[in-house]
Amino acid sequence: MGIFKRISNMIKSKTNATLDELENPIELLDQKIRDMENSLGEAKRSSAQIFGNLKETEKKMEETKNDSQQYDEKVRLAMSKGNEELAKKALKLKLESDKKYLALKESFESQKEKAAILKSKLQELEKELDNTRSYRDEAVARLHNAEASTKINEVMANVQSKNNSINIDDIERKIARKESYADGLEELKGKSLDDEFAELEELSLDEELAKYKNNDKKVDNKEKDCIDLELEKYKENK
Repeated sequence: MGIFKRISNMIKSKTNATLDELENPIELLDQKIRDMENSLGEAKRSSAQIFGNLKETEKKMEETKNDSQQYDEKVRLAMSKGNEELAKKALKLKLESDKKYLALKESFESQKEKAAILKSKLQELEKELDNTRSYRDEAVARLHNAEASTKINEVMANVQSKNNSINIDDIERKIARKESYADGLEELKGKSLDDEFAELEELSLDEELAKYKNNDKKVDNKEKDCIDLELEKYKENK
């Protein structure tokens, strides 16, 4: 399983398991990044040596080529002067330079091809490292979101559990029983002395009020009789 797929699966599983039961995916990614950085650094150091050797071989090729050209000129000069023996010596050195140049060129082409492959690999490794760093940032965000979602779901599940639910009907029944019990105690409670005196006072007040009402009624009847007598007098005078 690839590192990215493994970490992705671990992050997804955070919603279904406690954090302590799993590897820390971010630590796993950080370790992966450190390993890649170390590998890249080592590869660059090795590559620097290879590229350095390539430059050195190229420089030797140029020097050998120049030597061959110089020996070629000496051969021509010796031949123009009629010194064939000297011309042979210069020609021998020229041929040795040409042979050396061909060997260097063959080595250079081989090193150059390997260096090109190595450079491509380094670029791929750098790209993979950049992608891993980017994925690490994304994974952190996803992990935090998964942890937050898990916590929210746990809280919601706890809030919505039967242990936290309230049965209004049960509460109403309990309150009604308490009220009925209180009413029953009120009925059983006897009247105190103060209560009895209060009732007597209330009765006396009612009697006095009735007397006032009767007196007012007698006055009204008397006034009505007087008015009727006076009215009869007016009728007789007509």
